[in-house]
Amino acid sequence: MKLLFVNCCIRGEESRTLRLCRVALEELKKKYDGLTVEELCLDKEDLQPLNSARLDARHALEKENQFSDPMFRYAHQFAGADLILMGAPYWEFQFPAMLRCYLELISVNGVTFYYTQEGIPMGMGKAQRLLYVTTAGGAIENRNCGFDYIKTLCGDMLGIPAMDWAAAEELDVWGVDVEGKLIEAEQQLRKKIQSWE
Repeated sequence: MKLLFVNCCIRGEESRTLRLCRVALEELKKKYDGLTVEELCLDKEDLQPLNSARLDARHALEKENQFSDPMFRYAHQFAGADLILMGAPYWEFQFPAMLRCYLELISVNGVTFYYTQEGIPMGMGKAQRLLYVTTAGGAIENRNCGFDYIKTLCGDMLGIPAMDWAAAEELDVWGVDVEGKLIEAEQQLRKKIQSWE
């Protein structure tokens, strides 16, 4: 089984989100014997949003079914994973812009999804589950826009049937026991993964 870890924890080793992701990886390796992990650190990639020139080039290649071009490497990598772990901080009710660029680049008609004759998107990837991990300075409450977007795109469009999320919240609230909050989130994350069937 192959896991793709999409690492958008752009504060590096100081990232609280990365800390939770490392716990998730540890627990996932316990749960799935022989799990191989491929990590894609978005902060080390030259991610660019689609502009008119890149979009025209992409559409021309898509029309010719020429998916070997390097611009499709992220889509192929995503489609080939059995399990996806995605980690990103909770910024402006969502996530950093580099993750949005990445999601744009993996959404490729003919690699990660296709449209039926009725216009319904159908996923083409192998992944059966996606786990989205985040940390927030305040309370997320009912404004989980980042995961809601991931769930819609990766679930409804790219066809991943099981979608889960985990978070540590209120980490920047004055007087909060940050370490205690992180430990509690780690425990909840471990239980969540252990409960998967």
